[in-house]
Amino acid sequence: MESTIQEIFRENIKSDSETGITFIEGRNSIEHLSYKRLFLEASYKLNALQEMGLNPGDELVFQFESNKNFVITFWACILGKIIPVPVAYAAASNTVKKICGVWRILKNPYVITDNLALKDYFQKFKEDQEVFGEMLDKLISYDDLKMSKRAVPLESDPSDLVFIQFSSGSTGFPKGVMNIQEAILYNINNYLEHLGISDKDRFLGWVPLTHDMGLVFFHILPLLSNAPQFLMPPTLFLTFPELWVESLSKHEITISGSPNFGYRLILDNLERIKFDQLALDKLRIILNSSEPVSMEDCRNFLTAFAPQGLSKKSISPGYGLAEAVLGVSLCHKEEQRRDEYLLDRGSLNIGDEIVLSETKSDSVASFANAGTFDGTEIKITNENDEELPNERLGYIQLRSKAVTKGFYNDPVTTKNTISEDGWLNTGDIGFIHNKQLVITGREKEMILINGQNYFPNDLDTLLEELEGIKFQQAISCNVFNEKAHTDEVFVFVLYKGPVKEFIPLTMQIKRHISLKLGIPVRKVIAVDRIHKTTSGKPQRYLLRDNFLKGSYDDFLKDYDASINLIKADLKKLNLQQIEARILPVVEQITGIDDVNIGTNFFDLGITSIKAVQLKISLEEIFMEKIDDVVLFKHTNTKELAEYVYTDVLKNTAGDTTATIEKSANERGRNSAKARMGRLLKSSVH
Repeated sequence: MESTIQEIFRENIKSDSETGITFIEGRNSIEHLSYKRLFLEASYKLNALQEMGLNPGDELVFQFESNKNFVITFWACILGKIIPVPVAYAAASNTVKKICGVWRILKNPYVITDNLALKDYFQKFKEDQEVFGEMLDKLISYDDLKMSKRAVPLESDPSDLVFIQFSSGSTGFPKGVMNIQEAILYNINNYLEHLGISDKDRFLGWVPLTHDMGLVFFHILPLLSNAPQFLMPPTLFLTFPELWVESLSKHEITISGSPNFGYRLILDNLERIKFDQLALDKLRIILNSSEPVSMEDCRNFLTAFAPQGLSKKSISPGYGLAEAVLGVSLCHKEEQRRDEYLLDRGSLNIGDEIVLSETKSDSVASFANAGTFDGTEIKITNENDEELPNERLGYIQLRSKAVTKGFYNDPVTTKNTISEDGWLNTGDIGFIHNKQLVITGREKEMILINGQNYFPNDLDTLLEELEGIKFQQAISCNVFNEKAHTDEVFVFVLYKGPVKEFIPLTMQIKRHISLKLGIPVRKVIAVDRIHKTTSGKPQRYLLRDNFLKGSYDDFLKDYDASINLIKADLKKLNLQQIEARILPVVEQITGIDDVNIGTNFFDLGITSIKAVQLKISLEEIFMEKIDDVVLFKHTNTKELAEYVYTDVLKNTAGDTTATIEKSANERGRNSAKARMGRLLKSSVH
């Protein structure tokens, strides 16, 4: 039995089959490359690399725009035991920075590209980053690799390093995951068995080959299975998402997949799809992984294409990470499986026993079932690394033959992440229920306020409920307040209009999160770009870092100036106008229509959470800080309006007809002690 991927590759191409890769470059632009031809061209390219001085163990950083050039060079490296280092093409400053970080970690690196413009691009950064001078000296043009002679593939061993997958994770510091032969084959064999994959399956992938999902699942796995594969550049999918769906039908694809944002992109562009020309009955598996899975999007996608024959069981949510080669768990075809878990937002702290709900409401958050984890040991732990029982929320740790032995040339990160007995601390949070894994979020992205955990992906979903905010256009994250010693919620919104017109949206966002969760949003900031990983996950840490570095100071200055103009207008309001602004909020929070301005809030069922929501809503309406105990002092709309008029807006002129008086009896009835008693009682119920 073959024990390395090279041996399997060589064995597969002994047949007369022309099975291979079809590169989809456009609706009428496709090119086929058989696996046999791929092996041959890789052998020629390996010789060219060797003639340029590359030896076994040298690292080659990939900067490719063409999928075809990528895979030929990848296998040239594998056959010659040169170490491929796939990195997303440096089309933006953040990817350029990543290449710098990667380069410094490597031992004897080269860089290869199929775009000569990259040389000029690197030249721009040479003065600021000395490392770019080294890159330019060791930059190889793919077109310079002459097809003059075939190299003899080198023998490999199950313990050999195959490629390095660099992932910045949630910190921005690149970590080089070492993928060895036996780990790759172990993980692939788990997928083959779990999904029943054979050479009769047909794969279509558009996820970048620089990402483990794109490289391992949509390229290496079908190649080793000798199954046909179709590859589409991610830029083509993002520009013409309907082409992916058309290709699924045209090429009778049986296995495909996408991160969640890909399904959302399709759903947002349904009008571009010619449904009457589609047949999706052959499609048996569609992965949904690489980022938090929305079961609502899955259901909407299945519903949209059900008339075209798409099976309701086809979408398979999963969980994976580069540190385990690719996949860890998958929710596929289990009988009586639970697709979605609705959890009480008040029980999302480490160690909490999960509280399941059967119905959706503002008090629950939705998380997808990531399925069974065959072939992997999983334990859920607390902050002290103590294992927790099932159905308790905690940190996810993994152990299997697929888990990396360490991070390339980085012993410190390796020691901090992987225990001596092989347990990998993933940095993810979740729980196990009925032998199924559920992921709730990332440890370093978690927001902690008043002892309660909030996951930013949950907040993002809530923000998408607002009209005008589409998928991943509003991204939340935590910024630690050193003075208050607590996390604060910041929301970054993709917006390019006038600052004055942005203010109503900030009010909506702050009020919405307040009403839903009872927590304040510290700042809402307009940004012209939201950086994402190659799999589409928003890079929250970059937004936070940019704020801390002052990148958004100009916007915040303009925003404050616009707010001051609005505050000047607020000071002109009279009592009746203030009451008219407060009353709808009270009705919304209590759920009661036609509230009388003199009715006591606590007689309307105001609880402690609703009191916080009302307070925060008032702060957003009147743009000033409200006293934390204001509702204990002013317990109806009329009193609250008077408080706002005199103490918040500090009006001295205006309404001369209003009288701000209260009877002694009313003051006694609404004493702070009495109000506190009613509040506590209503909170209990």
